[in-house]
Amino acid sequence: MPAEVIVTDSELPSAVIRLIADGRKIEAIKILRESTGLGLANAKVLVDRASRVHGPKKPVNPAVSADSGAAKHIVSLVAVLILAAAYLYFL
Repeated sequence: MPAEVIVTDSELPSAVIRLIADGRKIEAIKILRESTGLGLANAKVLVDRASRVHGPKKPVNPAVSADSGAAKHIVSLVAVLILAAAYLYFL
């Protein structure tokens, strides 16, 4: 059984980083294993760790996040009003 090569996040091949940036982690793991001889588990850990830094960025839409917060407050207010009306009706 061949000795495994130790690869740090900063030593990842550029092809692996490109695949991670494109969101193609499985292919990145395959390329990393082929180029370094790492085992599956070690390659997966390195790709997962690198995807936190180099992974695809999710666009943030401030209008959606603000609306979802307002919607939660409206739903809570409606629920309180319904409970208050039910309490007064059955009192």
